[in-house]
Amino acid sequence: MASSFSKETGLIPHLFRSEYSKMTAVLCRLFGLKHIEIAEDIVSETFLKATEIWSINGLPENPTAWLYTVAKNKTKDNLKRNALFERVVSTEIKSEEIQNEESFIDFTKQIISDSQLAIIFAVCNPVNSNEGQICLALQNLCGFSLEEIANAFLSNKETI
Repeated sequence: MASSFSKETGLIPHLFRSEYSKMTAVLCRLFGLKHIEIAEDIVSETFLKATEIWSINGLPENPTAWLYTVAKNKTKDNLKRNALFERVVSTEIKSEEIQNEESFIDFTKQIISDSQLAIIFAVCNPVNSNEGQICLALQNLCGFSLEEIANAFLSNKETI
């Protein structure tokens, strides 16, 4: 099966372009836009795991569903890890609230659409410069890498 993955090496970039922004938007809905880095990290880790696992075991029947499931599990692990940390550090943690937050992890079409709309409003905030809005939109909604955005702006990655 590993050989079938090597023939499908274009699948990961395709899925990254089509699903990264959806997954990030849903997780931003859960964590809040101020923690977009956490959402991006979880989604990036999900794609890294897909690359590792699929190269060994071959493609799953439904790669998109596999990505959503892994992202959901990684998010639950993140929430549990944060809860454990807060419980050890803080004596007053409300575990019921964290358990309720887990139920919001849902990759239905409606949730994806609503989450992406929220990202659009955040990106289009007039507080952000026009260039910043474009960069955020390209990265968070279109799945462009920093290098691709830098090339589009005829700039370097560090500047972007």
